[in-house]
Amino acid sequence: MLCDPSPDDHYTLGVSMTNSANVSALEQECGSLFTELAALQNKIRVKLSDYADGKTLKGNELVGWLGEIYGKLLMDGTLVHDREEHDFVCANGWRVSVKTRKGLGTGWQRTSAIPKLDGQHCPTHLLFVHLRDDYSIDRIWRFPWADLVAKERFKSHNVRGAHRSFIFTLDEKKDKAYVVYGKDGNPSVQPTRSGRPPRAAYRKR
Repeated sequence: MLCDPSPDDHYTLGVSMTNSANVSALEQECGSLFTELAALQNKIRVKLSDYADGKTLKGNELVGWLGEIYGKLLMDGTLVHDREEHDFVCANGWRVSVKTRKGLGTGWQRTSAIPKLDGQHCPTHLLFVHLRDDYSIDRIWRFPWADLVAKERFKSHNVRGAHRSFIFTLDEKKDKAYVVYGKDGNPSVQPTRSGRPPRAAYRKR
């Protein structure tokens, strides 16, 4: 049941109570900073485009752009079109999907949605890139896709009881052997042809 507004209500008919002055004040206060941010973002986009293999860097997704480009540089790959299930392809045929997270907020170890796990065009590897708050690289992990499927590391993501996608969650301790760049990485340890760390990499140090 709807009630008629009383004379004591702090709004006029048809106009909800707002405080546009506060919004305007903050907008003006931050205006010059946002202008600087937009200009800097555009400079970064132009710089990264030099490494994007002709791929258009869409939207305002600096974290995602950096993950893809760092990944393809690390593995000497080539970025592919957005319609593909993976983000870049390597000379040896590996199809690599990149998931990038920034900072240490709740849930940073979880990837975004992964639509499917198998099929002819699914990735052969997952690259998980973690950036610090200042956008520098913390670590990069590389996982053979088939291993993650076999070990049931991809978990179903349900919405209102219905399956929508899959999610991968990184385990910093258990996945240490898969670090290929960063503080836990060991450049002297070369991966096998499948991309798995050699058996010695699993030994306790």
